[in-house]
Amino acid sequence: SRNVEPSDRVVISTIDHLPNVAFIQELKVLSRNHAILWYEEGAFLLKDTKSSNGTFVNSERLSKSAEESSPRQIFSGDIIQFGVDIIENANKVTHGCIVAMVRLFDAKGDEVCAPEVSGSTGLREFEQLPIGVPLINTHQLFQLHQYIREAAHREHILEQKLAMLESILSTTEQATESSWQALINEDRLLSRIEMLEGQLALYSKSVSSDKIREEMSQLLADKNKFETLAKDSLRRSLEEKNEALQRLAD
Repeated sequence: SRNVEPSDRVVISTIDHLPNVAFIQELKVLSRNHAILWYEEGAFLLKDTKSSNGTFVNSERLSKSAEESSPRQIFSGDIIQFGVDIIENANKVTHGCIVAMVRLFDAKGDEVCAPEVSGSTGLREFEQLPIGVPLINTHQLFQLHQYIREAAHREHILEQKLAMLESILSTTEQATESSWQALINEDRLLSRIEMLEGQLALYSKSVSSDKIREEMSQLLADKNKFETLAKDSLRRSLEEKNEALQRLAD
């Protein structure tokens, strides 16, 4: 918190050598000269000075990006916000905006409250509310706002982690499929080499009958065929198992 005298003209900035500056350490959500706050003729005024990410009063933006706003009167209990949350996609880092509830007192020490909640008019409005309706003061509202922002931030972090895990899972599945396919191809190649070596050994022997050599060659070919079919069946079974596990996970 910071106490500001009514006579001060405070600049919200990331430049710390200017006079009457509410210096805020270099943040990505703030512009170098972001906004200005001052007291004039019994009113506290806030103006956005062409900031990129905006100045907000009770969630209402004062001006468009890079446009100077007109002075906006603020009251004690208002929630002011400088900038918006910025996410660095490269580093997956979120830079939070600056939110604060202000309490404003004039030169006499009286708190400057909004007209609709001060004086007899505000009391009459409260008296007209149905019995049993709970009243939320500005401090509770600010706390609720902070809780919601914190919960939203945690949810965003969890979504980022979930997306990262899904990406890792997808990459792992692709690598597993590629490795399995390479293993199947290697087994097929080894089986083919084994069959050719068997045929070569058979032909190199001095077997008297061509019919016997032909039958033995056919047996080797059948053996290779059955091994290939068995491996294909095993591959399909594993693929069906992986698909079933994936559907179960979804």
